[in-house]
Amino acid sequence: MIRPIRLRWFLPFAVSALLMASCSDTEGGSSSTTSTQSTGMTQAATTTLPEVTAPVSPIMIMHVGEGLTQGEVGTSTYRCFLDMMLNDAGVAFDFVGTRQKPMNGDVDDYGCPADFDPDHEAWFGAIAGGMETQKMTESVGALQPDVALIQLGGTDVWRQKDPVGAAERLELFIVGLQAANPDITLLVASLIPCRTPLSWCTDDYPVFNGAIASFASLSTDDSTVMFVDMHTGISPDLLRSNNLSFTDAGDEIMAARWMDALEEAGVITTSS
Repeated sequence: MIRPIRLRWFLPFAVSALLMASCSDTEGGSSSTTSTQSTGMTQAATTTLPEVTAPVSPIMIMHVGEGLTQGEVGTSTYRCFLDMMLNDAGVAFDFVGTRQKPMNGDVDDYGCPADFDPDHEAWFGAIAGGMETQKMTESVGALQPDVALIQLGGTDVWRQKDPVGAAERLELFIVGLQAANPDITLLVASLIPCRTPLSWCTDDYPVFNGAIASFASLSTDDSTVMFVDMHTGISPDLLRSNNLSFTDAGDEIMAARWMDALEEAGVITTSS
């Protein structure tokens, strides 16, 4: 193997020799020439390389939920607008998950007005403690996202009419996510408003939302849990005809509230 020349010890002698030669050549000549040559050599010797900035790692965000999060053919979902807002704020991020498609559609069947990162971990009809939430927990363990945006419990409430039990199952699910990823930040959303005066809407939703509002107590030293209100101040008139998902205007409001929660939890920093 050919060894490279080690310049660390050779360079001082080379510089000294050049300086001596410079002085010798200019004897009897102009002293300004010697000064100029010496200055040039000093500048060459002190030249430094530009600093290299390390690339910023994107924040890994997982969307965990049911039909409202997954979306249907032709709908935008809040994920579409959150993608836009994060990009506009200059946040480096990556939506992660094992799924991409809306219900009964393909990845190109969303109604989002712009291209967005479609990765998610949402299942239409998912219930807390069901098979789908087991898959969600496995995905969190495998992908290790920095933060999960969770909205579950709606199917539990209107199908099983058991808001207290649904909140308890969601609590166990959150604890399971922390076991799978001890450093994860968990933002847990309330159920959205209802438009029709059904008992599960008028009576059970408030019970469920009230129960999960205290989930901040599940926080650990390494994992923050935060409640995000997606009910107060949002008009039921923004719901689609299925009464279970939002129009684009409602999805934009959800995305804005997720943005506020991400910043409040310290996950992102924006210039505003």
